[in-house]
Amino acid sequence: MAVGFRKSLFGFNCDDVMAYVEKTHKAFTEKEIVLNEQIEDLRSDNNTLKEQLEDIAKEKAELEAKLKEYTDKYDEIERLSQNIGKLYLVAESNARAIMKEAAESADISRREVEKNMSSIDNAHISLGNMKEDLVATSARLAKDIDQLAKSLSEAREKIVMHESAAIKDEEDYRELIKVLSNE
Repeated sequence: MAVGFRKSLFGFNCDDVMAYVEKTHKAFTEKEIVLNEQIEDLRSDNNTLKEQLEDIAKEKAELEAKLKEYTDKYDEIERLSQNIGKLYLVAESNARAIMKEAAESADISRREVEKNMSSIDNAHISLGNMKEDLVATSARLAKDIDQLAKSLSEAREKIVMHESAAIKDEEDYRELIKVLSNE
């Protein structure tokens, strides 16, 4: 930078040099003030961003806790659904076993009646007794089957209800993830 100092007997004019130094010092002082203000503004912005980051971290932790809670509930519902399904299968198996046993019992009864046909009196009395037993057994069996069918229907309704709730929770979770990923 070429500065036009006037020449004097011992070199450059001292007043020119002093004026240049003062002008340069004033310019650098003003620049320093502006830069210090910018530094303070940046520090303030930095502190604000740190606070926002802390708030976001807290919100993230809360959302992760809620997600864990929903996941735990979903897992619990899934286990419950599986248990209900197992109960349904066991109940169905028991009903088949009862039907098989009833069929076997009826077959045994018929064979006994054929063996005892020789004696009309005994056969008549035996047949009457067996008829009453068979009617009572059939009534109990019909009642048990009705109760079993009702129980299975209730289990099915509960499974459907829990499955609907699980689907809704999953949709809520997906919506939450979608909202979080857009932010």
